[in-house]
Amino acid sequence: LIIAGWDERHGGQVYSIPLGGSLHKQSYAIGGSGSTYIYGYCDANWQESMEEQEAVAFVKGALREAIKWDGSSGGVIRMVVLTASGADRHLYLPDTDYAVRHE
Repeated sequence: LIIAGWDERHGGQVYSIPLGGSLHKQSYAIGGSGSTYIYGYCDANWQESMEEQEAVAFVKGALREAIKWDGSSGGVIRMVVLTASGADRHLYLPDTDYAVRHE
């Protein structure tokens, strides 16, 4: 289970809860069947204090790798960017090589 949020006091925060039930605060969290294929990508490409567009590119790159290598990972990329203004939903489709954001 991955839990993420944003507040004025602490900014962005990410937590994961593995099967054992413990709570872990992390810089980022990955999960699901495709996650086994992207640990190296995430370790190599994660940077603290990324700007929003850099973070979106990081997530898209990780999910593209998961989709490429894991037959059970879906073909579309859906993400939500959490900011002080609220939730901004993104949708990227494979027919544009995930380059074009769709509404």
